Amino acid sequence: MDIIKWDGNTVSTPGIISGLGMDFYHSDCCAGPSISSSGLRTIENSSLAHYWATSYLNPKRIEVGEKAHFSIGKAAAHLIGGEAEFYSKFAIRPDEFDSWRTKAAQEWRDGQLAKGLTVITPDDIETIRGMADTLAAHPTIRAGILQGLVEHSIFWQDAETGVWLKARPDVIPVDANMLVDLKTCASAHPQTVRRAIADYGYHMQLGLAHEGMMATTGREMTDHVLVFVEKSAPYCVNIKPIPTEDIELGRRQLRRAIRKFANALETNEWPGYEDDEVPAHLPEFYRRNLLLEADAGLLPEL
Repeated sequence: MDIIKWDGNTVSTPGIISGLGMDFYHSDCCAGPSISSSGLRTIENSSLAHYWATSYLNPKRIEVGEKAHFSIGKAAAHLIGGEAEFYSKFAIRPDEFDSWRTKAAQEWRDGQLAKGLTVITPDDIETIRGMADTLAAHPTIRAGILQGLVEHSIFWQDAETGVWLKARPDVIPVDANMLVDLKTCASAHPQTVRRAIADYGYHMQLGLAHEGMMATTGREMTDHVLVFVEKSAPYCVNIKPIPTEDIELGRRQLRRAIRKFANALETNEWPGYEDDEVPAHLPEFYRRNLLLEADAGLLPEL
């Protein structure tokens, strides 16, 4: 598998790229308009208007505020790789600073950032260690499911529309046809994670990475796995392989969203919900209950 080291410039060649930061990834980073899984899922699950409201392409976009500076889940995955790997990427705020209010604390933080390190607090590291310990104890994690290329981005142009697409899976496999994404959550209860997969379109996220691997390497991914880990004690883990048929449905949803995005770029029209002015029927369960009440004489006649 050929890996391209990012040269600091706009991406104009399809491939798997290392060293490209998240801020640049979510910006105007390609030779043409680009969209990631999060954008396509917003179009599919909400509307083009919802995507456009915060899109980097929109000169009047709404600023959504500062995002978290790091992923606790990914930090835990780094810690599984060993203390040396973890401390090559993270620095913990010393106990002498209880916040970033003082000039000394700010200077220390800025110095760590200048070294390319991610700064975390003592509270962060307690959570990260708890998650890492639970993940490391899981037999499937010990077998190496989280091993592979991390912090690599996949870029390619859609063959149908010419739109630039991008994906950044947590783990890109080196010697296995498997894609894995690590998800932190408040609860990894079976019902909760199943709802999360549908609500957040995680099958679509894996499906886009699948498309990217095929486009850049020619490899067909056969396994798609989500690793859920709780962000508080007891930091339970729930690993969920996603069936191939669900990934294929996600890819079909992505195709619909890509076509909508490409058409909106051409027309510069970013409409809201497609069923505007379409009659809304009562939910079937509610309608059925009312009919039962009518049959029982509990609903007055007009």
